[in-house]
Amino acid sequence: MVVRDGATVAAHAFGARALDEPADVFSVTKSVLATVTLLAVRDGRVSLDATLGELLGQRVPLARRDATVRHLLSMTGGAHCGGLEDIDRVMEQPGSWVDALLAVPGRYPPGEVFCYDNGATHLLAAALQAATGDIAELAAATVFDPLGVTAWRWPRDPEGVPWGFGGLCLSPLDLARLGEAWRTDALSLGQLLAQATTAQSAGGPPEDVPYGWLFWVCRIAGRSAYMAAGWAGQYVLVVPEEALTIVVTGEPEGLHPGSGSGLAVVRDLAAALVAEQPR
Repeated sequence: MVVRDGATVAAHAFGARALDEPADVFSVTKSVLATVTLLAVRDGRVSLDATLGELLGQRVPLARRDATVRHLLSMTGGAHCGGLEDIDRVMEQPGSWVDALLAVPGRYPPGEVFCYDNGATHLLAAALQAATGDIAELAAATVFDPLGVTAWRWPRDPEGVPWGFGGLCLSPLDLARLGEAWRTDALSLGQLLAQATTAQSAGGPPEDVPYGWLFWVCRIAGRSAYMAAGWAGQYVLVVPEEALTIVVTGEPEGLHPGSGSGLAVVRDLAAALVAEQPR
């Protein structure tokens, strides 16, 4: 899907899934979680500087207690993260996912080193839920309902915490609504959204571009841009200067060794649109 100046200029479904059919958007979930978190910050329900120790209490080991909401948003919580599959191993364990993630040893002082960490976002979800109540209900009240997003699903861990790292099911149409809401600041986040979509670090894998607060930050044809991105080709790319939102989704079953970079496809599409009709 391509939305420009608030108007849909392209909307194409490929394969069996329709544009209004929800499916797993994988790590795009993280940017939605960021949006819910920043709304809670704006409304005084949680502080960016609140620590895991303050929010989750005595269950947090001493070495992890000083990591803050801000650190978790920027993927600088300091925990050792050995790979993107770490969360899969946690999900296979019986008992509390949160406790298993809290038990991961610290590697760096919080705030110093970017490390893309699925566990950090699930801890953020747990900490936010401890501060505000059910975050799926909060997301419905503050994000989905105001934007007209009605067909969504968000799985929960054994303790009832919605997955912070992925699993949220949204349709391409609803991803476009989210992208446009970020572009126009329809949810009135103001400076918080500006900070979230500005590089807080040089970033790293898997997208290898700078990172903000659960948003990737890049440049497209010389323009500043940011995106929510997920495994198997899920992208919501926003180019504010061009009033442009692009949504691409993919199916894991379609991946193969020659699939190439989904980000390259999205960037090429955006660059072509900018060249065709620059502002």
